[in-house]
Amino acid sequence: MQLIIDIGNTLIKYYVFDEKTIINSSSENHLNWAISLEKIKKNYPELKSVIISDVNGAILNQIQKVLHPLPLILCSIDLKLPFTTKYNPSQQLGQDRIALLASCCLLYPKKNVLVIDLGSCITYDFIDENAIHHGGSISPGFSMRYKSMHDYSGKLPLLNPEKEGIELIATSTLNALHSGVYHGISYELQAITKAYQLKHEDLTVILTGGDAQMLSIPLKNSIFAHSNFLANGLNYLLELNQIS
Repeated sequence: MQLIIDIGNTLIKYYVFDEKTIINSSSENHLNWAISLEKIKKNYPELKSVIISDVNGAILNQIQKVLHPLPLILCSIDLKLPFTTKYNPSQQLGQDRIALLASCCLLYPKKNVLVIDLGSCITYDFIDENAIHHGGSISPGFSMRYKSMHDYSGKLPLLNPEKEGIELIATSTLNALHSGVYHGISYELQAITKAYQLKHEDLTVILTGGDAQMLSIPLKNSIFAHSNFLANGLNYLLELNQIS
């Protein structure tokens, strides 16, 4: 039994795997993480190993102390990976993106895959049928776009994202903010996906991340939504880098 921990900018997500199957999942904010982690450790004494993806490193040391003496590895480019990367320097490739690419290799082997992760930032990563990661791009996510318009303007309010009934042509400032963020991201995703598809007709596109649910983009035969894509990738990396 394995514990997967995904520490993001907003939430900490926990997944308990029994080999390749998720048997429990939960999430917590950065203030109350210790209570949740202690509860998981108590409820699953069969846990044998842990892998962590951490985008900021602020509470990593505390988490390691709570989990002791469980064997623990940190997701990094230095692990045994199921892919190679053209990223330069490779150490700058984020832990979350490493896990997503591992998941591509696990769930879509020998395929050209564009994985799009909609979180605080939106990341695009392309991996080809030979498990070579060619790179990708990064752009602001929903909350970051709302916050930047508020922070860098004099009077625009800070809004929370909405996902329903957002008209393209807005007739108020509030609705114009929603329209700009929602449709800006929606058309960005469609345009970038189309650009990749022009180069790779057999492209498989994966939409994942906490904000993927915000979009109502029609899913075509080659486009799939995965809520636990990163967790499956981390579990695969733990399998490839067995510790005892």
